[in-house]
This record gives sequence, C-alpha cells and structure tokens, in this order.
Amino acid sequence: MNKRINFEDSIFIVMMRLRMIRDVITLDADPELFLEKILDDIYFTDDVLRTLMGYLEENNSLTKRDELLEHLSEAELQFSRCIDGILNNKGNLTVREIASIGEKLIFLQNDSIERRKAIEELTSGPVNRDDDPADGSKVSSEELSELLKAF
Repeated sequence: MNKRINFEDSIFIVMMRLRMIRDVITLDADPELFLEKILDDIYFTDDVLRTLMGYLEENNSLTKRDELLEHLSEAELQFSRCIDGILNNKGNLTVREIASIGEKLIFLQNDSIERRKAIEELTSGPVNRDDDPADGSKVSSEELSELLKAF
C-alpha cells in the first residue's frame, strides 16, 4: 500500500454523508429532484467503504487497526440501515417501483453485511452484535464526543 490514508477522517466523512442521506430521505423533498443524487451518494459511499476495507485487510500491521475496523463496521451498519430506509419507503423516495434500482440497493446492502462479517473475522469476534439494519442508529458516548468536537 503506497498511499497514506487518514482512516478516521475518511470514516467520519462517510458517517456524515450517511446522516445527510438519511435526513434527505425523511424530509418531504421532491423525489424527482433528489433521487439521482441520493443514489450517486449511495454508490460513492459503497465504493469508499469497499476501498477502506481493502486497505485495512491488506495492512494488518497498522496501529489501532482493530479500532479502525470497529469504526468501519459501524459505518457499514449505518450504510446498511440507510439503504434499508430507502428500500422500505421511510421517506419520499420510492425505489421499489424501479426494479433495477431496488435490486442494486439490495445487492449493495448484502455486500455491506458481508463486509461486516469479514470485519468480525479480522478482529476475531463480533464488533457489534446488532446486525439488524431496521434498528435505530446507536452512537457511543466516545463517538458522540468526537463528533461534537467539531462544533
């Protein structure tokens, strides 16, 4: 791995983008205006998560690797929940009528769940036992403190 990656900031940005997506799908916005952008954000987020996972799998000598994997696992869980919200019409965006989009989102969600399982194997145990994407989001007090530092 020749690149120097700031995993913490990258994962933080992913989490903020996921929050933005969840907020947009729950607002009463016009789906015709935002659907394409939301889908682009979902595809981009999947690509970032996949890339970060690849780098962490390649480099097992990173300091704080287990901690980074734990944060990545949480991002994967939030990503899966975000997709679940779109698929289950938790807002104005309806993709079930567009079969190809629904199928792609289901594929991405399943892929995310598989990456979380791979993270569990890398850390030799469950990182977060709550795999149900339909549950509400959970933020530890440490994560909340880190998020609030920016404000």
